[in-house]
This record gives sequence, structure tokens and C-alpha cells, in this order.
Amino acid sequence: MKKLLFNSFFMVPMFFIGFVSSAQYTGDSFAKAKQTKTANLTYVYSESPGFAAEISGNVQGVCVDVMSDFEFYLLDNYGITVNSKMEKAHANNFTAYLNAVKKSSNGVFGLSNTTITQKRKAEYNFSPPYITNIGMMLSNSALPTLNDMSKIADVFAGKKAVTVKGSTNEDQILKIKSKYYPSLTIEYVNSFDEVLAKIVNSTDYFTNIDFTYYLDATKSKKPIKRHPAGDQTAEEFGIVMPKNSDWDKPFEEFLTESYRTSPSYRKIIAEHLGRNALQLLDAVVQE
Repeated sequence: MKKLLFNSFFMVPMFFIGFVSSAQYTGDSFAKAKQTKTANLTYVYSESPGFAAEISGNVQGVCVDVMSDFEFYLLDNYGITVNSKMEKAHANNFTAYLNAVKKSSNGVFGLSNTTITQKRKAEYNFSPPYITNIGMMLSNSALPTLNDMSKIADVFAGKKAVTVKGSTNEDQILKIKSKYYPSLTIEYVNSFDEVLAKIVNSTDYFTNIDFTYYLDATKSKKPIKRHPAGDQTAEEFGIVMPKNSDWDKPFEEFLTESYRTSPSYRKIIAEHLGRNALQLLDAVVQE
């Protein structure tokens, strides 16, 4: 009897933990918020330097400040007061973060360096792009420089690619493998912080990664190298929402080209990504 009783108490907490880990997030719909003039929203984030990162216990970054400006827009234009909460359970697993947003409903927003793609549009709603990403190929600084992608199998002979499953960075590496380096071995980790740590601490790896990680690494004087052949500027980041969300409509009104060129927005970029980021982004616009 004691053994049975013990097992019963043991199974209840385990069941509860499992339930919590798979629980869906939710928030008020825009339709409801217009009626009640109050919106209870949930923000789910994944660690990304400059975009959404926990600093001194608070999540800070471009995404957070853009959402703050969105909250002011809702108050000014619809009289809606926002009550928001930040969910941190998936901070260090980008794939889990995306899945959590997908399984959620209504007023839930994913904050990270989330690329807008046609494939993802079939599973999520997105805000208009809040920034243009520059994808870069990085390695440890000790590796030779790759100036011609067609020569990658020779220049990076015996090296492995490291990336995050389900990311657009993985897509780029798979394209490189298919076209230029069929024997390439790909190693997977849970977050881009882990990706960066791999190339900083070893000469065995290279990666495709977003430009903010490069800026953050160079600022910290980490031993990394940017390979010009791997630069790519076709991606755009957006705030991601569940497919059943109706918050994409007011976001389209708010996140316009006028907002992206405003002094307020440029101040957000400079504060969280640095002046070098502004120069890079201005160069992309000119191109």
C-alpha cells in the first residue's frame, strides 16, 4: 500500500509537469480588445542578441521596444490598454519557441530574430517586416577566408557546419551542401548562442548566422571571421503570431515604412544593435 501510495504521489507531479510543458499560450483577440478596451497579451521569446535577450532579469531588445511602440499605437488609435506578460520557458530553444507560438491562440506574439518565409506564412501570421537581415558565413578567425562559394569544399575541407534545426540559416547550409559540398557534415544545437560558442572555441566548424551575432561577437572581441562569399541580404524579420490571430491587421497599420524610417525606430536600432548596424542596414536599403 505504501509503495502504491508513493507511486501515486510521484505520478501526479510528473503528469503536472508534462501538462505545463505542453500547455498552449493564449491572449485576447483584437476583436475582443476593441470591445473591452483592454488587451491581455502574451509575449514568447527566444534569446537573440539585440532583438530579445534577458539582461539583469528583464527581456530587452528591438522586438520588445517595437511591441512597446505598438502598445502605444493601440492606446492612441483604439483606446486599448495592453496588459502583457513575458514567457521565458523557450528562451534557449529556437525550435521549441516557434512550436510554442504555433500551438497558441489569439493574442500571442513571438519575439526573436524570426525570418518571414513563404513556408512559415502557411503556419503563422506575421507582422510586416521590422528589419532586413544580413545573413553571414562565420568561422573561427584561424580558418582561411572564403571568397568564392564554389571553392568551399576545398577551403573548408574536413570542417563541419553547425546550425539550429528548422531555421532559415539551416536552409542556407543545406543549399550549400547540395550545390557545393555534398559530403558536408551538419551538426545541430538548440540555439544560435550555442552555434557561436562552437565556432569561437573550435576551428572545426563554420556557420550561416544573422548579422547581429557578428556585431555582438566583434564588439566582444571574439575570434571570429566573416567570409564575404556567404553574405546574403534577402531575408526579413517579423513578429510572429499564431495562424488564428487577428492582430496582424492592426500591426499592418502600425508597422509601416514610415515607422521604419522614423527617428524613434532608428534610435531603437542604434540602442540595441549599435551604430554599425544602422550603417549596414542603410547600405542594404541603398543597394
